[in-house]
This record gives sequence, C-alpha cells and structure tokens, in this order.
Amino acid sequence: MFSYGNLSLEDARQLYEMKEREEILKSYSFPSTPSKDGFYRTYVKDSTRKSGRRQLTAKTLEELKEKVYEFEKGISGKARKTFRDVFLITQEEKLKYIKNPEKLVSVKNTISRNRSEYKRFFEGTFIESKYMDSITKDDLENIVLMNLQRYDLHKKALSSMQSILKAVYDLAYEEYWIKDNTYSRLNFKKFSDLLVESVPVSERVHSTEEITAMMEYIHEHQKKKPDYIPAYALEMQILTGTRRGEIPPLRWSDVHADYIEIKRSQITVKKEGNKKESFKIVSHTKNHKDRNFPITDDLRAFLKRLKTVHDRFYPKSEFLFPADTENGVITNNVVYGFYRRMCKNLGIVQKQGVIKGTHSFRRNNITDVVNATNGNVIMASTLFGNTPDVAEKNYYTGTNLAVAKEALESRNFLTKN
Repeated sequence: MFSYGNLSLEDARQLYEMKEREEILKSYSFPSTPSKDGFYRTYVKDSTRKSGRRQLTAKTLEELKEKVYEFEKGISGKARKTFRDVFLITQEEKLKYIKNPEKLVSVKNTISRNRSEYKRFFEGTFIESKYMDSITKDDLENIVLMNLQRYDLHKKALSSMQSILKAVYDLAYEEYWIKDNTYSRLNFKKFSDLLVESVPVSERVHSTEEITAMMEYIHEHQKKKPDYIPAYALEMQILTGTRRGEIPPLRWSDVHADYIEIKRSQITVKKEGNKKESFKIVSHTKNHKDRNFPITDDLRAFLKRLKTVHDRFYPKSEFLFPADTENGVITNNVVYGFYRRMCKNLGIVQKQGVIKGTHSFRRNNITDVVNATNGNVIMASTLFGNTPDVAEKNYYTGTNLAVAKEALESRNFLTKN
C-alpha cells in the first residue's frame, strides 16, 4: 500500500493503526460459521456490564471484526486513542449516566451543539487523527492559534473551543490514556489580543423608544386579530424578561394573586436522523431552579386582558398561550417569527454583528431592576433565573447615569460651605 521512501506521518499513522487492529483481533476467537439465525457472534470484555462482558453480533465476519475493533477504540477498549476517538467517547459518556428522560433531551441538544463546535474547530485539522499520547503542548497552541487566525472569534467562542479541549484531556488523563494533562499547561491569556472585541451588552438591547413602538404595534395587532396568541406571548416576554422557552408552558394554575410561578420550559429537540425538529415541555427551567415573578400593575392589566381573550377563544385550555400543536401550546419559534416581522414593519434594523432578538428584553428588565435597587444584582438574578455573575456580565447594560448623578449631587461639597 505504501512506498516507504515517500512515507508521510499520516501514512505511518495508518500503518500503525492497521498493525494495531491486526494485533487486537488476534486476541479474539471468531466463529468460522454463522449461528443458525445467520449471524456471527463473539464476546468482548466490558467492565460496565454486571457479567463483565458484552456480546457483539453482525451479519458478516468482517462486520463483526470491525465492531470488535470499534469497541476496542471505545472507553473500555485497549486500542490507542486519537483526539477524535476521545472526543466521540466524551459525548457518549454524557448520555451514559442520564436517567431522567427530560434531562436526556437537554443533554442530546448539548451534544449536538458540541459536535457542531468540534466540526468548526477540529474536523479535518492536523490534530484530529493524532494519537492523544503524541500530541504536544505546541500542537495544542498551534490548533488554538490556527482557529483564531482563520475565524474572528469572540471570548465566548474561544471558551467553546477550550471546553472541548478540556473535556478530551480530562477524560484521557482520567482513563490513563495519557501520562500528563497537556491541556492544563496552556496559557490562554497569550491569545487575548487575537480575539475580536465583543459587542457591548449596552448595544444588545432595544431603546425605550423602540420598546414603546413595539408595545403600540402589539396592541394594534391584538385589536385586529384578538385570537392571535403569539402577540400576547411577546408582550409578556417584554414585560417580564422571561426566557423564550419559559413562556409557552405557563398555565393559569401558575398565576397567583401576587406572583407567577416559573417552573417549566419548552425546549427544542434538535433534528436527529429521520426525526424532524420538535418541541418538548419539561418540568424544569434552564438552571433547574423554580422561581416566582412578582405581578406588577402592568402585568396584572395584561393578564386580565389575556384572560378575556382566553375565555372567548380558548376556554378549554389550561395554558396561557394555547395553540393547535402536539403540546397544546405555541412554539418558541412562532413568537420569534412574530418579533422579526414586527421589527421589519417598524423599521427597527439591527447593526451588522449585533444580535438582539427577544432575549434582549431580559437585558432591559435585569438592568432596570439593578438600577432601581441601587445595584442589587442578587435580587435581579433571583428574579430572572441567572447567577449574579452571569447577570452582571451578560445582561446588565450599565449604570443609570441620572440615578448616579442624583447620588453624587447628594454629597453637596460646595453648597455646604
């Protein structure tokens, strides 16, 4: 297959893999003929099973040998692991220890996102087919540098790349596939000047004028089409700053005299194989913490209007925002679609590279609460379901200068004299 005079590193790797495969398969006893049902079978050692072994089955002998080798490349196998092998195992491991079917959906979405990020940063690169124990610190620095040079990455994107590297190396070190966790020796601060400046949070919100125009547009739309529920859902999102997925599952039983319970979410189930994208209601929020949101005068007036519409058009539904869907509620996408059409009709155009979307209303609400409470980030994070650190870094747009000026004016250094 190879001319040794022109042997490349990739050729050498393939030769090694062929030899390794040959040696591994020699340690197994394979049947010369299939069983009565026409299938070939053999057992592999598997410490994760109570019996200590697992049966592999295939229609052909070659297919069975390939399954054995693939098993050996997995977490329980003896085959030397490449970077790609270990990444795939990290994703398989995420699913192995999840019992709750609702959480399983969220984890599958995370895996889908991780695979997309892997494809972006590592697929087809020099590091993908390298064996873990042969990857040097220079290799890791070079792959980070290469991605920073070919893409305009913000800090968050770099963190996504880091998380993949960390997961791969943590598992490889834990399973004794490498003697030293090379990732832990990387200094990511040296790459800081290669990052693209993130758009300030203050530019990722809608102005008071824009929100006023939106509310007027929504109310006019409700008058013309009183049964169009997405318009009411968007209004509630503006008033409460809740996540898009927290709106659809709300039930009238969640609405109390002075507060609304937010304890469920509608999550998007990504397309998988022949299954189309779908939506599932789960009994938890994004951070798995229930919270109560106070009913303000504006929110109370809104709920009163919504109840009138609900009683007229959807009297049999327990949900605030019903629809003729599998879950009986509107989808996350339909609200966002209404938001986009509204912005287009109002002439609200986003700057290139600046993403606002309906999530921007969280920033508006969190900023207003922080400024109105003299900087109480803890209260804001509790109301909106974030940690204080996340609320401050990603949602707080800045100090209200008018309030700050009033506080400074109260000192009256000159007028006191």
